[in-house]
Amino acid sequence: MNAEVSSGPGWRALAGVGAFLLALAVALLVDATNLPPPQAVGVGPTAAMRVVAVLLVILSVCHFAAAWKARGMPFTPGEKANRVALAWVFGGLVGLIVCLQVGGGFILGATLLFAATATAFGQPLRIKAPLIGLVLALLVYAFFTQVLTLSLPAGPLERALFGG
Repeated sequence: MNAEVSSGPGWRALAGVGAFLLALAVALLVDATNLPPPQAVGVGPTAAMRVVAVLLVILSVCHFAAAWKARGMPFTPGEKANRVALAWVFGGLVGLIVCLQVGGGFILGATLLFAATATAFGQPLRIKAPLIGLVLALLVYAFFTQVLTLSLPAGPLERALFGG
């Protein structure tokens, strides 16, 4: 008899993530019902929250199904976490938060986060990763502020490129 062995997360971890996602979906739905209805005919401010909540419920159900499937498998711990990579990602997040707090703007902060995350995934820290991050951050900023007319934190770069 050849039993399968799981080296991924154990069933308890999968069920825990599923419960967290379900709780997050419920919180989003409760918040969506507390928002005022739209002023005119149309989608309204709660539509996106409801879509995200439904997607979270789907992810939650998938995690519960994976936990149910993995509950009978013997568990062998996999590799230990790569602490250097985690430090790069955490540093990038801290860099983004600091950049937003001191007025550096979304584009610079998101570029820092992208470069740090790319380094965590093994990309050498040269001009390529920050340049790709800058282009993506510019596109995201332009899409959110110009197309969706939502506001993101603006710094000197955003004011120079997009006015304001």
